[in-house]
Amino acid sequence: MVSFSCEVCNDTVIKKKLDQHKRQCRGAYFTCIDCSTTFQGNDYQKHTQCISEAEKYEKGLYKGNKKSKE
Repeated sequence: MVSFSCEVCNDTVIKKKLDQHKRQCRGAYFTCIDCSTTFQGNDYQKHTQCISEAEKYEKGLYKGNKKSKE
């Protein structure tokens, strides 16, 4: 599950609880922890795909999933 960081209160929130958190935290906007993208308003709702951990940390070395033929 993708987690987000609230830039107002610095709390970590999972995606399905963002709407609830936004109602409680005045002026909340969020940054995706995995891809470091910051979302204003309700833009976080459109964030359905994110880079994988391997892609994030391996950068130029990342080749993607390779399916072996056996």
